[in-house]
Amino acid sequence: MNSRQKDVSIETLRGFAVLFMVAGHIIGSNLTGMKVAEDSGWTYSFFSFEYLRMPLFTVISGYVYSLQPAGNSTFLKFIQGKGRRLLLPLLSVGTLHFLIQYFVPGTNNKLPLSDMWQIYILPYGHFWFVQSIFLIFVTIGLIDQFKLMLSFRNWIIIFISASLIRNFIPNFSFNLFSINGFFNLLPFFILGCGIKRFNSYFTGKIIIRSALAVFVITVILQQYTWFTQYIVNDYEFEILSLLEACSGIMLLFYIKKNITIMSKIGYYAFGIYLFHVLGTAGSRIILKKYDVDERYILFTMGLIFGIGIPIVIELILEKSKMLRRLFLGLR
Repeated sequence: MNSRQKDVSIETLRGFAVLFMVAGHIIGSNLTGMKVAEDSGWTYSFFSFEYLRMPLFTVISGYVYSLQPAGNSTFLKFIQGKGRRLLLPLLSVGTLHFLIQYFVPGTNNKLPLSDMWQIYILPYGHFWFVQSIFLIFVTIGLIDQFKLMLSFRNWIIIFISASLIRNFIPNFSFNLFSINGFFNLLPFFILGCGIKRFNSYFTGKIIIRSALAVFVITVILQQYTWFTQYIVNDYEFEILSLLEACSGIMLLFYIKKNITIMSKIGYYAFGIYLFHVLGTAGSRIILKKYDVDERYILFTMGLIFGIGIPIVIELILEKSKMLRRLFLGLR
């Protein structure tokens, strides 16, 4: 029985995570997505969920990984499995995405064909997350091979170390294989491992009340920066985002419930992540072709097609052994 069948409440959280992600990509910025103004309500909604969006995805990945950690098999076999699951779709879907973006009129951020090689080793669109999470799996796999995270004390040391590296080491100017995203998301993956392995430490009243207090304070501070137009520096951003994300996600895991429609969306989360741009950008291009510029219509249709089309694509691909392996990384 797989993790999805064991705990549909986790799939519900994953469903919300992918919903936030798709919504964020639909809204975009003044240069991408709906190309909204920087002071618009759309940008404000994007900003309000910024600290939670990808960290939630990553914490869930760490939690699910801990159901079958790398220490249960050889490291080589583990990496081969993650390579198939992540790197094959990175190559196939990334290439398809690049070609569609290049040849289809009305798409954003086109790159010249001569730069296509870059998408496999440098961040490209939303595929940066696939690169970063693969590096995280390699790192945590090594940690578990040497059984360094079996006690809560060791987990605390590793989590704090990863958090300090994230917050205080500057980003690399050459972001090879999304190494900056790796350092940014690593503490959240470790948090997911801790929530699964040491659940009793994350459900006590003192911890939950403390997390609630931290979350409320950090949300207020985040909102303060918006309404006062206070410019946070890099260190302030890293600390504020880490505290808000960790405390908020701990609360979400504590109160998690099964919501059927969201758990079903969560089941297809990876396929939605890979293919959602076909629905979001495709619906926007078609609607604009017919002079539909109303933001709420663009957003609603983008959300429907950004989730619906990838699910249909995944259902079709799953019928072929070759295609499901090539585009979804499934056995």
